[in-house]
Amino acid sequence: MKLIALLWALSLSLLSAQDPFKVGNFTFKPEKSWIVSEPTSHMVKAVLNHGKKDGPLLKFYHFGEGQGGGVEANLQRWKKQFENGEAKVTPEEKTFGDQKLTIVTMTGTYMVGPMMARNKTATPGYMLLGAVIPHPSGDVFLKMLGKEADVKKTKADFEKLIASAFEKAAK
Repeated sequence: MKLIALLWALSLSLLSAQDPFKVGNFTFKPEKSWIVSEPTSHMVKAVLNHGKKDGPLLKFYHFGEGQGGGVEANLQRWKKQFENGEAKVTPEEKTFGDQKLTIVTMTGTYMVGPMMARNKTATPGYMLLGAVIPHPSGDVFLKMLGKEADVKKTKADFEKLIASAFEKAAK
């Protein structure tokens, strides 16, 4: 009977969580609402979709100590990815455990296409949900994109995923 209970508990934990992954100095523990994929670029350290394979796309970046710019540089860079550099920008200062960080939402017409491409497609009704987590060994950047209605639904899970990196281990 104890074996059955143990197997049942183990199967529940497998259904509600996935393997943790490390970006910079932080280990994130995604729940089952996230679908983890392999990064396709050396710049991207982790890739997740929310809810389904073609759901809102979240990418994690870490460039190392002193690299990638800080909060303001990234907010400006991300804003320029919207048509004419115009987006409604809402930054929030948050604290998870002892870690202070910035979460930002940007909405507007996003210019979809490869980073260095001249011709991009203007896509109205898009939302960027991002975070900058500062650390002396190099900041970690999270950037999620998708249709505004879809990304709005992910915000609680996005923050829960960030919080997972700052949960104290049970003793």
